[in-house]
Amino acid sequence: MIQELRLSAEAERAIEEQVLWYEADEERGGADLATRWLDLLEEGLEVLSRHPERYGFAPENGKWMPDVLIRQMRFKPWKTASAWRILFVVDERAKQVVVLQIRHERRPLLPEQDG
Repeated sequence: MIQELRLSAEAERAIEEQVLWYEADEERGGADLATRWLDLLEEGLEVLSRHPERYGFAPENGKWMPDVLIRQMRFKPWKTASAWRILFVVDERAKQVVVLQIRHERRPLLPEQDG
């Protein structure tokens, strides 16, 4: 079932930062690389909006936002070992998938929320 996809401000900021980073890397393709990454991300988000139940829980689940089930989709646009983690929640009542963050998997996990 297709769900509406919504990006948090943090997710939008992460996308913008990654696009700018790729655009600045002229040796590896610059703006073309940024466009390819963004196109592949949009395709991945489309799949996510259709089948959010396919993806398992994030390591942060139960820690960062204790009352919310946080899932993750591993987004791997290149033939490298590393990927990005798309952290999201499913709002069944609103029929929405809300992307909370998009983080490179080499970055540390989100810290636990203080009680």
